[in-house]
Amino acid sequence: MVDSVKNYGIAGVGTSVEIGKGGPVIDATVSSVISFKDKDGGLEGASIGAGSEASHGVTKAQLDLIEAPKLQYKKTTVAFDSGTTALGTAGANTTIHEVVVEKDATWTSANSVTALTVGDSGDVDRLFAEFDVTTQTKSTPKHKYTSSTVVNAIVTQGGAVAGDAVVTVFFTGQFE
Repeated sequence: MVDSVKNYGIAGVGTSVEIGKGGPVIDATVSSVISFKDKDGGLEGASIGAGSEASHGVTKAQLDLIEAPKLQYKKTTVAFDSGTTALGTAGANTTIHEVVVEKDATWTSANSVTALTVGDSGDVDRLFAEFDVTTQTKSTPKHKYTSSTVVNAIVTQGGAVAGDAVVTVFFTGQFE
């Protein structure tokens, strides 16, 4: 029996290459697509090393690292009578860059007692304190949380009998 065949005159291989007898298959039967399959034709994942050049593929871990510093936002609607509403939990090393509050529906009968603040259990207006029921208002606290912390919108109804506001939190890191 022949253990190996050396034929250096071969110009190429077929569109499907089996690695070892009964082993995985590299399949290129679809134009411009290379698939890694098990011996039964099911798709398999491929492992790669960490990319170190601009033209290299990257690992999932490398991709996750660049996602965290991306500026993101989360919107939540609160009502005139909603009291305390959890907007999300800021993960460790998450920075809250800006908070924007904008009326969504008219705040009927709001008075000087009517208020909306954004903060946490340590400081209820750490991130936002200047709510104006007639317009959009924003703050730029640039506050970095060092541990996982729940961020709340706290509505003090005052004389308001109707009204909604959209609270938008701009952040880098994790805010779920």
